[in-house]
Amino acid sequence: MHDNAQDVLLPDLLDLEMRADGVVLALRIPSDLSYFQGHFEEIAVVPGVVQIQWAVHYARQYLGLSRAFRHMESVKFKELLLPSQQLELELQYLPTPGKLVFAYRSATCEYSSGRVYFHDEPV
Repeated sequence: MHDNAQDVLLPDLLDLEMRADGVVLALRIPSDLSYFQGHFEEIAVVPGVVQIQWAVHYARQYLGLSRAFRHMESVKFKELLLPSQQLELELQYLPTPGKLVFAYRSATCEYSSGRVYFHDEPV
């Protein structure tokens, strides 16, 4: 649990590995994540749109992405992301087509993956 009064909007960053073609982040989903409120009452699940938002956020932070969102393709949500789970987010950004490839996975499964495309204009 986080001890500040602010909303918890991002996963805990446990480790970071820069690669020639991108970055791999080791993450833990906080049990007090603000997005769990109302999603869902029976079981807390990280919404798919939040997973995409995190991928873009970390690409902007670590890969220098500064373009505006254009569209997504081949986005698949395969397994639920739940409180306290640890996983990796792998990001690869290809500036020429303006394409961000993301995958959330652990040693046992892939939670979600997809591609996000960006305009040439900066944000």
